[in-house]
Amino acid sequence: MRDEKNAAVLLRIQSLLRDLGRERSQLLPALWRVFDEYRYLGPEMIEAVSRTMNIPYAEVYGVASFYALFDNAEGHRPIYVCTDVMCALAGSEELLKASEDFQRGTTVSVKGAPCLGHCDAAPALFDGRATIRRATKEALAAAIRGEDHA
Repeated sequence: MRDEKNAAVLLRIQSLLRDLGRERSQLLPALWRVFDEYRYLGPEMIEAVSRTMNIPYAEVYGVASFYALFDNAEGHRPIYVCTDVMCALAGSEELLKASEDFQRGTTVSVKGAPCLGHCDAAPALFDGRATIRRATKEALAAAIRGEDHA
């Protein structure tokens, strides 16, 4: 059964990456496409990217494991709260603490992440679809519930 699942993953990833170049410089865009499709990067996805792009598994794994935004458990929807200096000064630690209550009983996984690139509107969070600038506890709770934000 595992081989059938891996074969299906390989076919899907080959389809996702069909129009993408096979050079090493396209590895990160390839991983983002796969992550967008599956919401996590498991060993079978890394293997499929490796085979599709003809890049050694260890190299694909190294890139995938380096970027914190790819770190997500299967079946969990990630939300990232920036924890760099500007966001920390603007309250990101309080957002992370509040998330413990908000995410209880959900399949959401709220995590701290390095700079999301919105220091001018700290604190920032990324819900998988968009970055929320000047994030509040209310905005975080809405993101956890999967609600759209303005």
